[in-house]
Amino acid sequence: MQRIIYSFIHVRSAVTSVLFGMILLIGGLLFNESEAQSVGYKSKIISNIAYTKATDSKSAGRQTLDLHLPVGMNSKPPLVIFVHGGYWAISDEKTRIGKSIAEELVTRGVAVALVRYRLAPDYKHPTQAKDVAAGVAHLIREADKYGVDKKRIFLAGHSSGAHLAALIALDSSYLTAQGISPKSLAGIVAISGSYDLSRKTGIYESQKKAIDQAFGNNPAMLKSASPITHAHKDTPSFLILTASGDFPELLQDARKFTTALRGAGHQKVEQYIIPDRDHYSMMQLKGKDNEVRVLLLAFLKVQPLTGELAELLEAKRGWITPPLSNLPFWRHKGLIRSHPIEKRFVESLLPVYGPNRYELLEWPLERFYSIDLFTYLDSFPQKFGRGDYLIITNLRHEKQFWSREEIEPYKPVIVIGIDDEKNLFRFSVFYRAFREYSWKYGPRPPMMARPLGAFIYFLNKPPPKWNPMSQYYALTTKSFQLVDKDPLETFRDLPKEAFEVLTHRNGCLYCHTFLGIGARGHHITASTGAGHGGFALPLEEYPPEVWKAFIFNQKEVATKIGSSTNMIDETLRQPIHDLIVRFRQQRPTQTR
Repeated sequence: MQRIIYSFIHVRSAVTSVLFGMILLIGGLLFNESEAQSVGYKSKIISNIAYTKATDSKSAGRQTLDLHLPVGMNSKPPLVIFVHGGYWAISDEKTRIGKSIAEELVTRGVAVALVRYRLAPDYKHPTQAKDVAAGVAHLIREADKYGVDKKRIFLAGHSSGAHLAALIALDSSYLTAQGISPKSLAGIVAISGSYDLSRKTGIYESQKKAIDQAFGNNPAMLKSASPITHAHKDTPSFLILTASGDFPELLQDARKFTTALRGAGHQKVEQYIIPDRDHYSMMQLKGKDNEVRVLLLAFLKVQPLTGELAELLEAKRGWITPPLSNLPFWRHKGLIRSHPIEKRFVESLLPVYGPNRYELLEWPLERFYSIDLFTYLDSFPQKFGRGDYLIITNLRHEKQFWSREEIEPYKPVIVIGIDDEKNLFRFSVFYRAFREYSWKYGPRPPMMARPLGAFIYFLNKPPPKWNPMSQYYALTTKSFQLVDKDPLETFRDLPKEAFEVLTHRNGCLYCHTFLGIGARGHHITASTGAGHGGFALPLEEYPPEVWKAFIFNQKEVATKIGSSTNMIDETLRQPIHDLIVRFRQQRPTQTR
């Protein structure tokens, strides 16, 4: 099932958004310094430095490192010790990933050491870890000799090299055996690594073979060699990266590893997925505003993040512990049911994730947990009321109107958990609009959050008119109300097409009011989780020229705001426009 889901959600939507991938590509917003000011140092290379006494002539060449130093700096540069990947069994001479990284970072004033190690299957674990630890210890001891800043020595690795870097940093036995404390390292950069070697499912056959030949299949050995086993808080800062096109098990491993570190009390763990890259292309650091390089240089404290990227990452950090929660649903343990996840359920997540659907690859997406909607509401009539009509109001104050008779056959449930996550507000994406209103100028709005939260899902496939829409999401225990009277009765006499546009087809009343009925939708501020401006006004209160533009020039209006369009069928635009104008004339209100 995971392979099917991977194929389904890996293709990124072409919908325009102001999210992670696009923000990273906006030139001029990332740094205070220009590219020209930060690039240009020449390189001095010291090759084949023996970091330990070779155990035999066969291994001598593998127990060496190459040191790339920037020339002409006024201060000592930071040092990145890079550990190559290759299934613990392949050298970096062919892929030249390490050399490419060194060439790019040195020009920006960063020294890079490329550490070799003895390879499997000729040498089994812990040989590779011990070799890398010896290389790290040598560089720390000889920092003054090589002219690097001993207070800014970072350990980085890619693929199996990320595993080795993380293991050495967390299992102190490797460095202490060399007379060095892990605290001598300023930080760890782990890119597309394996952090739990003992996992049994969800990994590719090639990965299984690589683990077998390097570590064997002894469960105790695999557990001991897994960085996740040694997660604790007293370690250097971590930057953990994967690519949207990475191997699925690596994306999941990164999330679980990050969760383990944070769960152990580690306060300085950054984890990101790089969009539009795969396992190998993400290691190419060249190109203007390259995402991996931008994040890496910021982590090394060489160039600070500024502008929208800094805001975005701050928002993501803040929602590690979301300001909102659906955990109160979990108090009703007797009502909670578990279900296997299938493709239609994954599709139901896309109204929230859209272009960021690749972020879902971090999750196994095996099971979801829910409460039957009407069993829940009927259990607490004093809280939710009684009646045959349901009004749902989410945290964006969007509304949904249903009759019980219509939807009950399709078994609506409130989804409250996915896999091992109980608070679905942790499933969130972030964006920043250009304006709050298309016809008003002012300061650009802050970063906003679009959370999943608890949400409505139909266990039986419903008619297309009830396909997931934004108002189904970001629900809490305060989102529900049962009433006796049909909330939409006022509009039942309208022509069918007009009624459908106002309700399920375009959902006008799910965000706006009309004749006092409907919603007052708004955004959610990422920094606080509170509502923020850009309120959806009553349809009859929009200035006439604004209403006309909204109906007939929807793409232009959406572009000004920085949002996606909600296109009304061309044949229905004039009737809907005239309908609102007629009621405005009959019931004049003060426009805003």
